[in-house]
Amino acid sequence: MGVETSETTCTLKALRFPPAPKPDNITPRPSLCLLFRHISAGLDHKDSAIMANFLMLVVAVVTAMGGFTYGFDSGIIATTLGHNTFKLYMFGPSRKNPALSGAIVSVYNAGQALGGLSVGYLADRFSRKYTISFAGFLAIIAGILQAAAVNPVMLIIGRLVGGIACGQLLSVVPVYIAEAAPPKQRGFLVGLQGMLIAIGFGLANWVGYACSYAAGNAQWRIPLAMQIPVPAFLTIAALYVPFSPRWLVQKDRHEEARVVLLRLHKTHDTFLADQELIQIGEQIKLEREQGNTSWGIALKKMFSRQYIRRTMTAAFIVTMGQLSGSSVIQNFQNIFYATVGYTGQTALLISGVYGMMGIFGQIFYLVVVADKWPRTRTLWTGSLALSTMIAICMALSATFGAGRNQDGARAAIAFIFIYSFCYAVFFNAMIWVVPSELFPFFLRTKGLAFAVFSKAVVAIVLSQITPIAIANVSWRFYSLFIATNFAAAVIYFFFLPETGGKSLEEIAEVFGDALASEHIGDIKITKRQEAENGEFNEMEFAGLDAQAKEKHAV
Repeated sequence: MGVETSETTCTLKALRFPPAPKPDNITPRPSLCLLFRHISAGLDHKDSAIMANFLMLVVAVVTAMGGFTYGFDSGIIATTLGHNTFKLYMFGPSRKNPALSGAIVSVYNAGQALGGLSVGYLADRFSRKYTISFAGFLAIIAGILQAAAVNPVMLIIGRLVGGIACGQLLSVVPVYIAEAAPPKQRGFLVGLQGMLIAIGFGLANWVGYACSYAAGNAQWRIPLAMQIPVPAFLTIAALYVPFSPRWLVQKDRHEEARVVLLRLHKTHDTFLADQELIQIGEQIKLEREQGNTSWGIALKKMFSRQYIRRTMTAAFIVTMGQLSGSSVIQNFQNIFYATVGYTGQTALLISGVYGMMGIFGQIFYLVVVADKWPRTRTLWTGSLALSTMIAICMALSATFGAGRNQDGARAAIAFIFIYSFCYAVFFNAMIWVVPSELFPFFLRTKGLAFAVFSKAVVAIVLSQITPIAIANVSWRFYSLFIATNFAAAVIYFFFLPETGGKSLEEIAEVFGDALASEHIGDIKITKRQEAENGEFNEMEFAGLDAQAKEKHAV
């Protein structure tokens, strides 16, 4: 049940929207919405709906390039550390410096922690899309510093800046897509970030392998320079995607929010868009009345009794991206392959195949799992699957390690590939989908920022202890991830509520928050009835194309 208002029926007027300017006076904004508005003019209603879905897909793919940036930047360092020319240039004749190798990996994670924390302010103050563009610009600077590095210090600075950029992208991209996506397709659309992460990581492995045949320092400088093109595209393209409709409402730009909802969701039907706009506006209005818009109050409430469960759940889910064992295998897979007898270019080739398994798994997620399987079931079954895969790999490594049996070594690598596939199916997207849904608007960017910060801190710890642990206890180290995945399965099964298919505002109700309106589908819109009787309201129809206006005037 929603919170009762002074009227029995929610109306557009109840939001006290400011009068919208007449269409002729609206200043055109350069955006993909404007482009597709012209393309879709003249289409029938069915084709117009298809165009709306296609536009939402394009917007999601463009912004999810932030995921590609993270995936490529994360993956390229693993192959870079494996090149002999890199080790000779950075580590000297010994070609070994565990402390420096750990610093190169750790400083990237430290940058993610800083970048993640900054998003809570940047995305709320300057908008989600401008924050994405700014992060892309930082990633360009980072790629230049790394590719041109003349000493370890310059390389480390580049990795730090790159970490800041990726921390910002990991925090803001899922929030932006979740706020723009229709509830029924949110799992698929936010999951595109996971798909692009997998593609970026997989491509990084193949770039590293291909460049192993290059001469001299080009072996590692070219792969590091390949970090630049996609962020360059993202920096510019993000300026042309629409603002988040929820951010627009929070800034009292209601007419723009309505146009965005119409364009991204259902261009041929204003009814759903009106209901969404009412629900968003009423919920943000309630948050304001409760005094939740202050930055200090929001941070305090994030760890209050009311919201601590959501804060820690989001942090746990994102952090399990590290504690699942995926980051350890990703960053130190060459060491693992060496324990079963594979080194050099053979190990790099295996890394390339490992990355492709993630892409195949992500495709399976988008086609079979996204918005079809319950979120909770996906997470707990996935955790059990990963725990089983790691247990098998550990047993095979213990029995057939150091190349004592080639068949056993191949079997161990095969299960690592299956692990990569399973991780992509169950987690690569889901660890961003669910956390982006858990928070009310005033905490959404801050909650994701804290989750990414927590992930980065755990990644720093793992990057420092993993080389030492593998050197001292070898395959036994993987028992840690068997335990963490099993524990996560128990937590997801018993304590994580289902969030799929609900609007972001309705999800808050699952955790006990008051819903300031009725549910989508139950909201009555009296202004629509006036419009259907021929009494057009300029505010309600601002931004609609002539065909949509004509339909509702009949």
